[in-house]
Amino acid sequence: MIKKEIYFIIPAAGIGTRMAVEKPKQYLEINGQTILTHTLKLLISVPEIRGGVVVLSKEDKTPLAIENDHLWVTIGGETRTDSVFAGLKFLSQKLTSLGKDLSSIWIAVHDAARPGLTSLEMSHFFQSVLKDQPEGGAIMALPAQDTIKLVEGACITKTLNRDQIWLAQTPQMAPLEMLLSSTEKIMMDGANVTDEASVLEYNGYFPKVYRGYHHNFKITYPEDLKLMSLYFSEREKCE
Repeated sequence: MIKKEIYFIIPAAGIGTRMAVEKPKQYLEINGQTILTHTLKLLISVPEIRGGVVVLSKEDKTPLAIENDHLWVTIGGETRTDSVFAGLKFLSQKLTSLGKDLSSIWIAVHDAARPGLTSLEMSHFFQSVLKDQPEGGAIMALPAQDTIKLVEGACITKTLNRDQIWLAQTPQMAPLEMLLSSTEKIMMDGANVTDEASVLEYNGYFPKVYRGYHHNFKITYPEDLKLMSLYFSEREKCE
């Protein structure tokens, strides 16, 4: 069996308008380091990771706080899909130039604003995915705990069965060639998707769900930053 390798893509070309701050949210700080730096440190600390690319906007000239021979930067686009596609094309070209067999490469896409996982938690996820080799890709997610309401306007129209509802997180994973061709199809069709699992679903694949963690939330609003800062402080006390 061909040994699989994992490379990551961090789409970080957005500006995080819901944070209501002047700088992109990935450059806000937790315990003296930017959110992006925390996320990068997490990823490169995982033994299953062989390298990865951070996708930035063309206006972003901020150098990465971490230097690594297998950590690269490329330019993204206006949407998450544009940026992930740019990252996929970059890695395809880079890894081909390094003599890698692209059929042995899996890609893990992880949000820049999800620094909360530990190296061990992410490593366990990667190990499980590489062991299972799910045909439709993989996603970390959490089962819904609250009652789920379908709302139109300001009124509830239906209560959904929460036993069938999972809240998507990242990393989201698939073989490089599958994710590249699937994303290219999305781009050509102009389909509206919000994550890589949606890209795979659109192309007829069925990603396998792996249970995530409550502290793997995405920093979206100011209160999220406060909560993540508290989590980091508490975690440091236990180390």
